[in-house]
Amino acid sequence: MLMNHPAQTVRSIAWLQVLAVIAFALVCGAAQFIRYDLDPIAIPLSAYLDGPGGVYVRSVYYLMTPVLIGFAWAGYQVTSIEKRSALAAVLFVVAGVSLSPVAATVSFAGTPHENLARLIHGLAAQTTFLCLSFGMLLLSARWRRDPRLHQGGPLGVVLAWLATAALWLQILDHRLPRGLVQKLLIVLILLWLGWAACQMLRVTSTASRASIK
Repeated sequence: MLMNHPAQTVRSIAWLQVLAVIAFALVCGAAQFIRYDLDPIAIPLSAYLDGPGGVYVRSVYYLMTPVLIGFAWAGYQVTSIEKRSALAAVLFVVAGVSLSPVAATVSFAGTPHENLARLIHGLAAQTTFLCLSFGMLLLSARWRRDPRLHQGGPLGVVLAWLATAALWLQILDHRLPRGLVQKLLIVLILLWLGWAACQMLRVTSTASRASIK
């Protein structure tokens, strides 16, 4: 049972998640047009973390860390007790914690620690993508069978599988444009996070008047 007070907290986290998704999409989308020196098809988003406008791109990366950690808790709370998954929550927490180093490590370019920073950057980025992929698959499958959340339809499952396919295409097929595939993956993740936030808002919409059973 999700009581009124947790439901209100879930709604606050969901709205923050919506705003973070919009901010991330707008800032990183604008960067594709502002950075004339970078080919948006060939160059991954991480290249936009440094250089002109890089501070704004890093800011939305940092913003996503508390959002993902908050979503780990909120997604667990809003799920029916019998369908809850601690593993899904842990995966979103790890994804959130791993995302900030992706942005922070670009600050070490040109320093004696540059090689170590690049290694950490790569590991953190792959950890973030893998944890998000598996977390999205697991949670959307649970929600699909949840009596509260099944009304969200199959969209979450479809987006999670498309994101997973894009991730493994990026890893296994190096002939594809790296930037294009990675940005497609990020767009699918953002769409899924937006969808998930909408489901949490829908489920908790009446929680101020009564508990959700």
